[in-house]
Parts: sequence; C-alpha cells; structure tokens
Amino acid sequence: MADIICAIDVGTTKVTTIIAEVIDADTLHVLGFGSAPSDGMTKGVVTNVAAATAAIGQAIEEAEHAADRSIGRAYVGIAGSHIDAQPSRGAVPIGRNRVVTPDDVARVKEAARAVALPHNREIIHVVARSFAVDEQEDLQDPLGMHGFRLSVDAQVVTGATGAVRNLLSCVQTHGIEIEELVLEPLASGEAVLTDAERDMGVVVVDIGGGTTDVAMFIKGSLWHTVVLDVGGQHLTHDLAVGLGAPFEAAEQLKIRYGSAMADRIAPDQEVNVEVFGESEPRVVSRLLVAEILEARAEEMINLILREIKRSGYDGLIPAGLVLTGGTARLAGLRDLARQMTHLPVRIGAPAGFAGLPDELRTPDNATGVGMLRWALKGQWVAVEHGDRRQQSSFMERIMRWLQNLLPD
Repeated sequence: MADIICAIDVGTTKVTTIIAEVIDADTLHVLGFGSAPSDGMTKGVVTNVAAATAAIGQAIEEAEHAADRSIGRAYVGIAGSHIDAQPSRGAVPIGRNRVVTPDDVARVKEAARAVALPHNREIIHVVARSFAVDEQEDLQDPLGMHGFRLSVDAQVVTGATGAVRNLLSCVQTHGIEIEELVLEPLASGEAVLTDAERDMGVVVVDIGGGTTDVAMFIKGSLWHTVVLDVGGQHLTHDLAVGLGAPFEAAEQLKIRYGSAMADRIAPDQEVNVEVFGESEPRVVSRLLVAEILEARAEEMINLILREIKRSGYDGLIPAGLVLTGGTARLAGLRDLARQMTHLPVRIGAPAGFAGLPDELRTPDNATGVGMLRWALKGQWVAVEHGDRRQQSSFMERIMRWLQNLLPD
C-alpha cells in the first residue's frame, strides 16, 4: 500500500490540493495542503487551459511546500453538467473453487462496462449498486460467497471526452500522473455521510461555486447522480445585478450578511455595500439582500427536488438531504431546504476519521477530503485481500481505448 496519497479538487471557484500519509484503514495524517482561486473554470469544466493549469499549479506548489515533499501521482475530482450515469448489468462465471474472489468482482465490473457510448463520451466509474450470486440477490459484498455465477447491478458514470482530456492535461502539465479520476459527489459522500444514512437512503447535495452535485445513496450504494448547472456564484451574481455592485463586493455581502430566509431578517437592519458609480458605499436593506438570495435558493432547491423525483427513488430517502460545499454555509439554507422538501436536512462536513486538521473539517473541503477517503478505502481493500487494486488507473483505460483505435 502506498504510504502517501494526494487529492486535487479542481472547483469552479477554488483549487485544493491535499497530501496525506496513510496510517491505517481509518487514519490519515495530513502532511500539507494548498488552496488557490480557480481560473479558467466555468461550471465545473475547463474553459481556459492555460489559466486552469496555472491555478492548479499554485495549489500543488503550496501543498508540496507545506508537506515538504513533491508528489508524482494524485486522485483528481471531476464534475460538471457533462457527467451522466446510466444503469448497467454484468455477469461472469465464478472462477476456481467456485468462491467469489476480488478478481471475480473486477471481472464482473468490467462486464458491466459493456454499454453503448457515443464516440465523444468515456467511462469514468463503474459503481456497483448490488451483487448477486446465483439466485441470492441484493448482496453488498459478495467476497467469499460460494456459487457458479456472479452478477452486478451497477451505475456506469461517463463524461464528455473533451472535458475529461482538458482536465487531465491541466494536471499532467505539472508532471503529475493521474491515479484515478473521482466523481466529486461520490467523494463528498465519502467525507460527510454516516453508514446509517447510506443504508437508509440519503441525498448528498454538494453546492459548489458553479455547479450543484446531487448523489443518491440507497442500501449503502450510489443509485443516482446528476450535476446541475447552478451554484453559489449564481446567488452572488443575483446580488451583484440587483444591487449594482461589483461581484467581489456582492460575494462578501453574501458571506457576511446573507440569509436564505428573509422572514428572519428585521426590516430595519441595514448594511453597507460598494456599488458602481458611487465613491462611497451605499446603505441597503439587509432584508432586500435576503429576499434576493432566498429567491435563487428556492429555485436551486426546486431543481434538486425535481431531480430527486425524476430518479424515481424519492420515496427511498428517509435520511433526507445532507448539504455540503461552500454554499451550504449560507445562513438559513438548511431550514429553507427542510421547509421545501419536508425531509430531514443537515449540513455535512468531513468527519469520521482521525488525522484531519480543523482547517479541512469544513463543508467546502468535503470533496478533497472525500477523495482521500476514497483512495484510502481502495488501497486498504487491496491489501486486505492480497490483491492489486481492482480499479485500474484512468490512464490505463485511456491507453486501452487508444490501442483499440489502432489497426492490427
């Protein structure tokens, strides 16, 4: 098992790099982390390769300096509205001794990859929902079971080839090999969910700057995921337009005085805000600020609700919603979501394992920390079963794809 793992979260507003040492199956020691404002990113995808590459490099350099070591491999988060997921099934005969081994699990996941895709899309993950051994269905872990046939019910997560390659290029320019691309809502779920929530049925809602990642976990596994083209920047934009203020001034106003529940703000409360065309700050009603934010927050929650209902699993999430990401910290957002969904809602921050500094135990670091846990689980499972990691690196999959294009 590798002693050092690195996670790079490339968001619309921020790039974070975390370098950690593996202590045991539940413990990491964070050696260093770095953060830089994002550039060249729009709604979770690269729109300017040079600018995005520079921002990623700044976060990597800061983390390497803090950790006093350089990195050569990393897990990299991916999101954006180009992400899609579709159900798939795979089945294989169980190998020698008729006992399910890690190799059988790898083969059945590979079988589930056999889905028809357009030429401009590629597979990022095959996530098992459940397994079956012969007639025994709904198994979460089939290892060690006796039988003749292993099958899997899976979600195949795909991304637009152009968006994937652009992100890869930005990271690889710094001499970093991609250990694995990790779907960001999957990573966030690793960081903020309890086992009980996963088993009962829960929705992770990761509200970033440019996108909102929605992931439904039922019976311990991912059942549905989607990325919505709306995030915290849209709240800030509405404030900037509504008040005639520069974007940065509107962002600070949102953070310091914003609320998603206007009825909790006294009508006589006022705040100062920098506006265009005036040399002095303008005094505005804090209630007006809240009304602008509440209108957009209601729209966001309605989009999330619509997606939950579209999945067909809206009756299977008694554990409700877990809000994470930087925008989850907006005052009143949790209560507004509770009021609109009639479900339990809580704010999720990274928790559940030792060795994490307080600076990373915040909702806006859920994805980066979750990638560490994703990597930790994968590496530890491989060691426990005396087998190589079952999920091949993303670059290996790309090489296989390229080889298939070459003439014999």
